[in-house]
Amino acid sequence: MRRILLAAALAITAPAIVPSKAAAVDDDAALFMERFGGEWRGSGRLLVGPESGLRFHCALAGDPSRSQMAFGMTGRCWTGSLSAPVYARLRYSSDQKQFFGSFMDGAEGDGANIVGERSGEGFMLKLVRGELQGRLAAEPAGPGKMTVTLSLYDPGSGRTLPVAAMGFARPDADALPIYDPTVTGSIERTGER
Repeated sequence: MRRILLAAALAITAPAIVPSKAAAVDDDAALFMERFGGEWRGSGRLLVGPESGLRFHCALAGDPSRSQMAFGMTGRCWTGSLSAPVYARLRYSSDQKQFFGSFMDGAEGDGANIVGERSGEGFMLKLVRGELQGRLAAEPAGPGKMTVTLSLYDPGSGRTLPVAAMGFARPDADALPIYDPTVTGSIERTGER
């Protein structure tokens, strides 16, 4: 009888003593999300269309939650006197090893639904709004810096075309990373609204 009770106790407590593979995956994903938390300042340029060459600036803050396996990003982007809020929310699924969420209230609102995954040290997010599809790719560009490229799928040509290039850095960084061959810049708050 004591042997049965001991075996039952070990069976119940063993999962708490030995970390499961899923817990290790979740911990790795949580550490990954935490790297993108905190404040970021950036600059970017539109690459196509009638507004090609238009430069804009953004101030964003990442808010990872280890307990919820979620990540939020809020802030503003502006050009001249025009300013708009930016926000996204992602949740990590350890079963599928992907991020799911919404950008600007998702496809039901004014934004897009998001499905994403890690890509090396960065991440790749697929943006979907009805038949429109896009991609946001972020890569580290040195300590406290990252580059971001936003692309949209063009059904006419069957190609995915880059539409905006951006560089982001922590507020204490000396400059933005080179994110576009024709643009470099500082991360001063000039023009912020």
